[in-house]
Amino acid sequence: MNFPDFAALRHRRGWGAAWFPLPSGAITSDHAAILRPRDFSEMFTRVCKAETVPEGGMRLVIADSHLIVLAWPDNAEEMKAFQGVCPHSNTPLNEAEFDGTIITCPLHYWTWDLNSGDPVEPQECPLAQYPVKVEDGIVYIDTEGVTPLFAAP
Repeated sequence: MNFPDFAALRHRRGWGAAWFPLPSGAITSDHAAILRPRDFSEMFTRVCKAETVPEGGMRLVIADSHLIVLAWPDNAEEMKAFQGVCPHSNTPLNEAEFDGTIITCPLHYWTWDLNSGDPVEPQECPLAQYPVKVEDGIVYIDTEGVTPLFAAP
């Protein structure tokens, strides 16, 4: 008897073993992991395959209704995730320029360093950062408790 890939489904927020009843005696060691209590302080959402973000590249993704810039800055050891809208104009950064380190808003040319999310020019407002993890070639982002930042009017 074949079963769905429960290990992949356990990363989705709100999904658990209770949604997938198995026939009696059908639980194997591969499936038992999803029956353990979950740590709700780390609820990551699957957003994309890691191979879609090359070193020095970026892309926009959506996780739990948050628009997020997922980037792998040049010479960084891991991917980073920041709010995907400009704190100045609330403009989506989908058309932003990225040189491998610095992202530039297409509307008013504000810039941020995507190693840290710190503003470069002007020194107004950083980008909110999201926790990221990569497991088995899949990128997951945790949006719990993260709110995009906005510059003072």
